[in-house]
Amino acid sequence: MIIFSGATALPEESRSTALDADLLTAEIGLLLDYLSGLPERTLTDHPHGQLPHGCATYDDALSRFFPIDEKVRGGETVQPLDLQFLLELRDYLNGRAEPATGASIAFTTLVVRKSPEARKGKADAERAYPEWIPIARALRMSMVVMMFLAVFITLSIATLAAFVYLGNAWVANLADIHAQFKSLDEEILRAEAAGNRSPNADIVPYCADVKWVAIDANSPDKLETFHTIAQADICARYSDLLQKQKLVYESLRGPFPHDDRALPPLLNVVKGYALPVLMGLLGSMTYVLRRYLRSIGDRLLTARDLREYIVRLVLGTVFGVAIGFFSSASVDVSQQVIATPISSLGAPALAFLAGYAVEAVFQILDRLADHFAAARK
Repeated sequence: MIIFSGATALPEESRSTALDADLLTAEIGLLLDYLSGLPERTLTDHPHGQLPHGCATYDDALSRFFPIDEKVRGGETVQPLDLQFLLELRDYLNGRAEPATGASIAFTTLVVRKSPEARKGKADAERAYPEWIPIARALRMSMVVMMFLAVFITLSIATLAAFVYLGNAWVANLADIHAQFKSLDEEILRAEAAGNRSPNADIVPYCADVKWVAIDANSPDKLETFHTIAQADICARYSDLLQKQKLVYESLRGPFPHDDRALPPLLNVVKGYALPVLMGLLGSMTYVLRRYLRSIGDRLLTARDLREYIVRLVLGTVFGVAIGFFSSASVDVSQQVIATPISSLGAPALAFLAGYAVEAVFQILDRLADHFAAARK
């Protein structure tokens, strides 16, 4: 006769197998604790599976389970029929706890073991899956680091977005001043042409061709007078534009380059490459944190989640880089109309959506690949 021993007699490397009585009793205990906190699920109904063989009611199953659990905890041997009963009871409880399972409940308990709702099942979880303890600790620490990193990245994105928005506004303002200068230059050329100045006359700038008249005989101050009212109006507007241009250049401080020609390329780099990468990463972080919190509430965390989360972050960053290249190939900042911050951050917003909805991006890429493959045939 084959005898199945308790957990104390098993070597460490043979833990967490389907025929481990200690694992089975610990999982069943976790499932009972979990289901007892869900009043909407009645354990006496059997729509998700049958009770173990030989048990007519749920009370019969519990009456048989607890003595077996005491034997396992005491290190006593477990008979094959009792082991079969434990397997059937665990399957029944897993059906009632769906989509959660005993394994996911155990791993979730290990991850949030310091929370009040997890303290009761901590011992059972560690008894069932001791090899998951370091993995759960790594996942918990990774999520803590990710939450702080998400806040830091969000603040960095807000700072860069403000930089882009203010830079675009500065470029648009300067472009408008240059356009007004061009218009005034054309007016000055027409006024000079209409003045019929002698070709041999000295070349004097339009707004410098004025007369200085003494205010009175006892004052050294002189009053600037223009030849015509039109000249006075044009030169007044020209002087106002010079003052506005001076104020705009004086406002270029801190991270803005003093050379206005270097600002549009810098804004293109930040908006077209740096922001999409950060937004793609932030989008994937948002998805991971949202799924992590939901999995904790539903007891759905598994040992492979950390690896999936890392891959998700990598994919979000890759999509951010790709969107940056596709969307910022030819962007002329000086030609943009500044309306709202979001209107000037199309690529970063798209990168955030791509990082959050990685599966949707893969579906689009698959359809494009199928389209190109069909076109080549």
